[in-house]
Amino acid sequence: MKKIVLSTVAAVAALTAGTGVASAQHFSWGPKAGMNVSTMSHTKQDAKVSFTAGLFGELRTCEWFAVSAEVLYSRQGVMDKWTVNDVQTKYRLKTHYLNVPVLANFYVTDRLALKTGVQAGFNLGARAIDKVGNTTVKNNVSDAFHTAEVAIPVGISYDLGPIVLDARYNFGVSHAMKEGSFRNNVFQLTAGIRF
Repeated sequence: MKKIVLSTVAAVAALTAGTGVASAQHFSWGPKAGMNVSTMSHTKQDAKVSFTAGLFGELRTCEWFAVSAEVLYSRQGVMDKWTVNDVQTKYRLKTHYLNVPVLANFYVTDRLALKTGVQAGFNLGARAIDKVGNTTVKNNVSDAFHTAEVAIPVGISYDLGPIVLDARYNFGVSHAMKEGSFRNNVFQLTAGIRF
């Protein structure tokens, strides 16, 4: 038993010494919030600007690499407007998601990181709002959406002391709706505070 323990300790020590993990490992976390610009593939509808907010955690294993995970509330959707016989119609689709991205962060410098990974998104609700002239009709369309979806985030972040600026694009992989091949694509710009 003693030989197994000593061998394991020696192997871990050799591994961490070779990769710099022992000296550079550091965990940080904090809140973040920012702006979404969301679209849906295979539609001609306009992008919708909204917001996202939540928490992040990052484990920096060495000078050039870290793993991070986030839990984010994300408001998304699309919008459109048109005029028929001088009557203007405005359409908005508001969707609400709980997104959980897990990212690999590659530090180009001590503060600048390139990142990519996978994101699970969970639909919390969806509402379609039609405004025809002065009449507004709101419909719950949550049943038209899948409960969960997958996206690939690609982005960049920069540390300004305790402030972390992050810009990323989430490429929708799975279909957001039960009918059609619509995918959520979202550009996010956020700022966070690192503790």
